Amino acid sequence: HRSFRELQVDYIDYLLLHGIGMGGMEALHSRYLDNGMLDFLLKEREAGRIRNLGFSYHGDIKVFDYLLSRHDELKWDYVDWKHAKEVNTRNTDAEYLYGELVKRGIPAVIMEPLLGGRLSKLNDHLMARLKQRRPQDSVASWAFRFAGTFPDVLTVLSGMTYMEHLQDNIRTYSPLIPVTDEEKDFLEETAQLMMKY
Repeated sequence: HRSFRELQVDYIDYLLLHGIGMGGMEALHSRYLDNGMLDFLLKEREAGRIRNLGFSYHGDIKVFDYLLSRHDELKWDYVDWKHAKEVNTRNTDAEYLYGELVKRGIPAVIMEPLLGGRLSKLNDHLMARLKQRRPQDSVASWAFRFAGTFPDVLTVLSGMTYMEHLQDNIRTYSPLIPVTDEEKDFLEETAQLMMKY
């Protein structure tokens, strides 16, 4: 209700519970289930004060699978592609997460498409590799195009610090030029090279 006052609105279009897999099933129970928080949010959605209720996922895959197993009841409106687990063993590859959402018809909201900025600050060798293919585009635009290419992506959330970031995002998405299959293979090769550094 404080959010309604601060945003000066009567309802929220998309409410995402953040980092819902962190801490595993025990944290899910203590933060959302046992204390009635999820029940409260579902009632708020039923009353129309929340239009779409979803979650952002990091952490224990058991939590993700559990929440999706309850999709028929909860109706979630809600993803590093192949290498997330290599970077951090607590992560799950987004390819799996996205596939599970698609099976259930749940739209995906992509958070941190630049991995906290790491994909825009590559070493010189990898930056040159990307710039050679698309010299007019920013290095960051590759990640944004990749994230926006998949048909069940509702939106891509991007942290932007400077006006140049906003302008680059607008250029990338207006209109979006989807990544081709050949470019996906090129990006996978690039990701494999990144993993060596």
